[in-house]
Parts: sequence; C-alpha cells; structure tokens
Amino acid sequence: MDTSITLAPAAVDVRWEVVQRVAGSIAFQRSPRLRELLLYICERAIQNRNQELREQQIGCGVFGRKPDYSPGDDNIVRVEVRHLRRRLEEYFSGEGKNEPVVIVIPKGAYVPVFEPREIAAVEVEAEKPAPVPVTPESKFGWQAAAIVILALACIVLFVQNRQAVHSVAAAANPADPSPLWPLLFDRDHETFVVCADSSFVVIQNLVHRPISLEEYLSNDYAALEPKATAADAAILRMAPHWNFTDIADVRLVQRIYGLNAGRWDKVQIRSARTAQLQDFKNGNIILLGSRRSNPWNRLFEPTLNYQFDYDQTARTAFIRNRNPLPGEPTEYRGAPLGASGDTYSTIALVPNLRHTGNVLIVAGTSGEGTETTGEFITNSKTASGLIRTLLERNHGKLPYFEALLKSGALAGVATNAEIVAIRLLPGE
Repeated sequence: MDTSITLAPAAVDVRWEVVQRVAGSIAFQRSPRLRELLLYICERAIQNRNQELREQQIGCGVFGRKPDYSPGDDNIVRVEVRHLRRRLEEYFSGEGKNEPVVIVIPKGAYVPVFEPREIAAVEVEAEKPAPVPVTPESKFGWQAAAIVILALACIVLFVQNRQAVHSVAAAANPADPSPLWPLLFDRDHETFVVCADSSFVVIQNLVHRPISLEEYLSNDYAALEPKATAADAAILRMAPHWNFTDIADVRLVQRIYGLNAGRWDKVQIRSARTAQLQDFKNGNIILLGSRRSNPWNRLFEPTLNYQFDYDQTARTAFIRNRNPLPGEPTEYRGAPLGASGDTYSTIALVPNLRHTGNVLIVAGTSGEGTETTGEFITNSKTASGLIRTLLERNHGKLPYFEALLKSGALAGVATNAEIVAIRLLPGE
C-alpha cells in the first residue's frame, strides 16, 4: 500500500521535509504501519488539525478500525504510538542525528512536537549598516523580527526545560497527599493542560479592546480593526497562525508533571490556539492564564466572583470583586507591568461544562503572577494551608472554590503569594 502523503505547497516546510526523511529511512521502510502512523499524525499536526489526533480517529484512519470501536477494549493505537515513540528516538540518536528538527511524541499524547535540535549562532558583520528610515513597512519588519527573536528564545528555553522534566519529577514528591490532584488526574477522564496564547495579548493591544472567545475562534483578526495601519494589519493577518506561549507556563507544566508523573498517561498539553470546545465538556482541565491571555477562561466566568478586566487607559490588568463582602474593595489593582508593587491572581476549581469532570484555573494579572500562583498551588507547604481551610469549611470534602492571592512584585518579578480571600462555589 502506498502511504505517501503530499501536502499542499503552502504547507510544505522544514518540518514536513524532516518527516519525509524519517519515513524514508531504513528503520521505517521495514515497518510500513509505523510509517503510515508517522505520516498521518505529522501531516495533521503541521496543518493544525490536532482535533483529528485522538485515539478513536487514529484507530479508524490508520488501523482500519470501525467508527464505533472502543479504545478501552482495543489498545492498538497506544501500543503502536509507544513503538513509534521508541523508533523516533532511535532515528534521531543515530541516522538522523544531524536533522535540524527532532520529532517528539509526548507521553500520554498523540500530537507530535517538532523541536529544533539547536539554534545556530549567526555571525554579524562588524561593518555598521547605513541608517534605515522608519516607515510603516520597516516598523512592521522590526516588529516581526522582534517576534521571531522572542519565539526562538522561547523555543530554546522550552527545549532546555523539557530536558529537565525528569530531574524535576525526581525531585518532587510523587506521593503528595493533597486531595486536589486526584480530582484532575483520574482513570476515567483525559486531562488537558491548556497554556496561554502570548500573541492574544498583542492582538488585543492592537485593536484596543478585549476580544471575545467567538472572535478568537474565528481566526479573522483583520476584520476587528478595519482602520489598522498597514503594519498592524499584517500582524493581525498572521497572528492566527502563531502558536506561542509564555515560558512561565512551560515551567508550571513541569511542576504539575512533577506532582503527577505517575498519572500522566492520559494527559494532553495544548495551547489556547489548539484547544477545542469539546475538551471543556468531557475532560479534566488545567487552564493557565487569565482571559486576557487565555480566552477559554470566559467559559467559566459566570460562576466566578473574581473576574479579570483590563484598563486600556492605564494599560494595567486588574480583578473585579463582583460581590464584595463587608470591608472588601470592588477592585484589586496591582502595579503596572514591569513596576514594583502588588500583583493579584486567582486559583479556582470548578466543574467542566457538563459537570462530568473538573477544571483548575490558575490566572494572574501578569504572566509572573500566574507563575507565582502556580508555584503556590504546586508546593505542598504553601498549598496545604489553603486545602486545610477548604476542608474545614466543607465538612472534610474539597469543594469547588476560588481563592484570591496577592504577590509582591519587585521590578516586574513576582514574589511569594499569600491568600487574600476564599469563596466556596456551588457544587453539582
């Protein structure tokens, strides 16, 4: 059977070229089923069709299973992906040791990740270039260059952090007695860790207003600001194709993994850009970032007291207190981005959209605030006080809740968080 796949010219890039070389290698020529599996999942990942990379769809599309087959009774996809993962490791450590990109299939997931093997240093000529006049087009060039540099920096940090995952897991206490994590990692549900979309913040700054979840999913940012300059319009057109997240989220995912490594076989890590509405109906979710960086937060705002907002004039994020108790302010405003002062964040545990699983939301008025709050809830010493208070208020059972936290910020770097207020939320 001919399992070759041809992408449309616009979709061909260095990742697909690497995939083709891997598929044509000696090891994969001897295993046509693994070759077909590799081509199937990589083609869809490159074309951003991650919603098709579920166990059920792969079983039907690659292994000829019927649409109503049960992955619980037939584990062919899990077995073959495990073989594929091992075969890829062998290829990139041997025959493909000089490939510019390494293909990795994270454990517990079926969406391949394309990681640069290294970022080569570029020598810069000593000759000083002639001054370049600043025009809208050249301004866009500088903006695009800055975005690329930031993206490369995030890639380097991501690779470095990924290599440290196992050491982090080893250092963590896998037997954390907190009753929180079993609610998010169980055998009956998949768990989706949804990281923030860094480009989403940039786009809202360009259109000078918040963007709804519906507008985000439309992928038509250019229509949101018809009066945009040529440079801004170009960014608005390209932004739906970006898939960047904050390195703080990467570090937080590592900490969560360290606490739950033994339950990671049913976990999928996604960015806000690749998440699907269906995920929030059936699975357990860990949602990182406020609605300004992760629009999926809006699904759960109606049930929450503490809601994030943004002051366009002051250019600062803040938290509204919808139903203040006696003595509480109606707003919690932190220091401007990059300045010293206070920063606020929230932790919330709510049911998913169908009340069949649980959602943990970790969100701050800044990326640093989100990370500090994530450190708070993943550190057994700091989280134990919150968990103990919740158990005491709910007769020994962990309730749905939201907690408001405050951190100090020194030159834009958040310090340890402390609890300001706790609210219990209605149960099922």
